[in-house]
Amino acid sequence: MPELIDLHPENLGHANWLQLDQKSMPVLSVKQIRAMEQAAFSHIDSFLLMQAAGVRSALKIVDQIAHSETHATRCLVLAGPGNNGGDACIVAGELKRKGLHVDLLQVTEGKQGSKDRMQAVLWALAHGVQPIEIESGMSLPEIGMGTVIVDGLLGIACDRAPQGLIERLIQQINAHRHLARVYALDCPSGLNCDTGSAPGAAVQAHTTFSYLACKHGLLSDQGKGLCGELWIDTLNCDALLETRDANTVKWGLVVQAVSRLDQLQRLPRRNHEHHKGSFGSLAVLGGQRGMVGACLLSARTALMLGCGRVALTLLNEEDMHLPDIQHQGQTPFLDLIFPEIMNKGLQSNLEFADTVVIGPGLGQSDEALNMVHALLEHDKGLNMVWDADALNLLAANSALRMRLEHYRRKHRSKSLVLTPHPLEAARLLQSTTEMIQADRVKAAQSLASQFDCTVVLKGTGSLICKPNQIEINTTGGPALATAGSGDVLAGAIAAMLGQGLDEFKAASFAVYLHGLSLEPLAGEREFLYVSHASEIAGRMKRWLNHLLGQSARRYG
Repeated sequence: MPELIDLHPENLGHANWLQLDQKSMPVLSVKQIRAMEQAAFSHIDSFLLMQAAGVRSALKIVDQIAHSETHATRCLVLAGPGNNGGDACIVAGELKRKGLHVDLLQVTEGKQGSKDRMQAVLWALAHGVQPIEIESGMSLPEIGMGTVIVDGLLGIACDRAPQGLIERLIQQINAHRHLARVYALDCPSGLNCDTGSAPGAAVQAHTTFSYLACKHGLLSDQGKGLCGELWIDTLNCDALLETRDANTVKWGLVVQAVSRLDQLQRLPRRNHEHHKGSFGSLAVLGGQRGMVGACLLSARTALMLGCGRVALTLLNEEDMHLPDIQHQGQTPFLDLIFPEIMNKGLQSNLEFADTVVIGPGLGQSDEALNMVHALLEHDKGLNMVWDADALNLLAANSALRMRLEHYRRKHRSKSLVLTPHPLEAARLLQSTTEMIQADRVKAAQSLASQFDCTVVLKGTGSLICKPNQIEINTTGGPALATAGSGDVLAGAIAAMLGQGLDEFKAASFAVYLHGLSLEPLAGEREFLYVSHASEIAGRMKRWLNHLLGQSARRYG
């Protein structure tokens, strides 16, 4: 039987660094990481894991600076009082062994540290590095052009704002970041590795090395921006997750990050014998006066992403005379850019459709509430995506909530996807945005369980959750923070449902594609940092065609 952890002194430097899109992988909370560490320590000496983390990080740094335009003249390694500081001491010794000039500054704050932490200091000394204890009254280290900074100050246990000397060191790093190359060990110091928030000063790293697994906070909130380029090494402990004993360790639901290759497996199938009826008939319901554009974005996106037929039902058609949509006074509504989009009365549309998007531009009027009730009272079971004001009405109306629960019991085979942003999630859970963001995984699980559905909790590191499965999205960026972006996403999810994907895969793939739209396409070099919803939808279509082409070449 092979060893559970294949890690020995002779393979300390045999790293297997991965980035998120290269392979599907677990993303763990701090509690889960601690459980994994304890499981590992029952099979292997804890200092060996520390050595592997430090040696592999140092070798990765050496490899990167050897290929950089400006070679480093100095390595400044900052070691805090905990085991993260022990990792830093190992890094310092290995960098010195590779012939680099290394200054190792320790901030122990009078703490002795663990046995492994003290042994790491001896490792550094044995390799010719003399640690220097830096104290409050001392001047901060100078940071010149080309300096390599290694941040091992706080690690993953940080859950409050750094103070005193460590806060000043973090500020010093950030103030001179433009001159240096900053590497964070396990996570940038000052970052909460569960929430992704930084309650105070936090290191702005160029590169972060995450050990054992990726952590929630590196993909959420401020964390995604603070960690920079992210590399993960499991330290040969992969098998621990696969063989974890749920009876002895309360791991809870493990979040997964899904690679592009595995997302390709979720692509909707488009065969020669298919026709428009094979790809779904979508009803988009909403569009109060002045908000018709939201419905249009959902409808247009669904068409561009392969939905067979799309029809609108709008609350108000009296004041829609934008030149690119319809002629003044024209009724019923006509989209002159996408004339394929039909316009139907509510009952006619519900008979026509197999999938519904409700909420874009809906508003919270009595007429809007009546439209939602009419959807749930219709005898025909439909796949549904609830977005925007449909969620706000659901949060504010207990009778509507009961009606939805009854609908779900009656139509168990049909899909339901809710797409709240944090404020909408807070309303649905009678909570606050701060509480939602403090534990996004718990919030997503609560919503998925309450409504027996798939939930997309939007935001940096959007979560896709059903009661027994949860994924975190790894694509996207600031350009998605624009009016109508959520309407585009709702249409994309509906398009995937219409083409036969189950609700979880439809939501996950649509969220992934939504974020992927910001990445460079063939012939482009730059990511999108500023965009608008219509452009995002168009780029999603181009990316979908690209992925379908890749899939055809790979799988025939």
